[in-house]
Amino acid sequence: MIQNIKHPKRLPLDQAPLKSLKELEFLLGEDRATLWRLADWEQNYAPFQQGKSQKPHSSKPVSPKLRHIDNPKDDLKRVQKKILRRLLEPVKLPDYFFGAVPKRSVGCHAKRHLGATTIVKMDIESYYPNITARHVYKVWTAVLGCSPEIAALLTKLTTCNFYLPQGAPTSPALANLLLASFYDPVVKICMDLGVTTTVWVDDLTFSGPRAREVIEPARHTFAANGLKTSRQKLEIFGPRDAKHVTGPRLGLEALRASSKTLSDIRAGLSISAARVLQLKERRKMFRACKARSPMFGRSVQQMLK
Repeated sequence: MIQNIKHPKRLPLDQAPLKSLKELEFLLGEDRATLWRLADWEQNYAPFQQGKSQKPHSSKPVSPKLRHIDNPKDDLKRVQKKILRRLLEPVKLPDYFFGAVPKRSVGCHAKRHLGATTIVKMDIESYYPNITARHVYKVWTAVLGCSPEIAALLTKLTTCNFYLPQGAPTSPALANLLLASFYDPVVKICMDLGVTTTVWVDDLTFSGPRAREVIEPARHTFAANGLKTSRQKLEIFGPRDAKHVTGPRLGLEALRASSKTLSDIRAGLSISAARVLQLKERRKMFRACKARSPMFGRSVQQMLK
């Protein structure tokens, strides 16, 4: 059985660490020739730029900024899904990790901070692009115990252009494992200060009266491991501020919908009511036309679809 290790230096799999290509072939159900062919990132990614879509019922203009998606091709993505299911998901992460962890939700994450008077939110800058192939190799060797040969192949299968790719099924799990491997100093400081910490992918949340005191130690810890936290996205909420954690607003004893969510719901209800009225008017027109001529009514019905 896998142990739930609070602050892991190494996270064991439910089987012995992979040491040979034969074991990897058996576990993934793929021959080594296929694995090495898919390890060539230049041939197995189809990158594109993606813009943000308009949110339902939102009147706010969409940002023109485009997001780079590395987009592994189908064969590589199929193998990456196997790596995720058979090698990464069996590893139990500490209970302060929530993002991209099965059976851990946004609501469960936010509830950890209910009743807090002070909340600090930090963001890891350009998270995936700044996680390098060297970081990923460290996860496969130092964290998961794979042999150098297997770690090198798995690193090639799960990175693109020497960094962690956007759009790959394995990327969130590998990012979590990397962070878990060096987050222990931050957790220790939080415990000493009576601060609660949680992680949602690249968002770090700290709550408690002394949460501000964690900011600089967290920055130093990430810098020592080749990552930076964004100063522009640092948020501090005091006792009188409305507090939001990954969406939900924190009440005194329960989670509540944010004001933006409530505004979107009201707009949606208003639009839905208008559409219902429009549909009633269409049906009324159709009945009137059909009463005058069945054929004319069918023509009107086709136009109104």
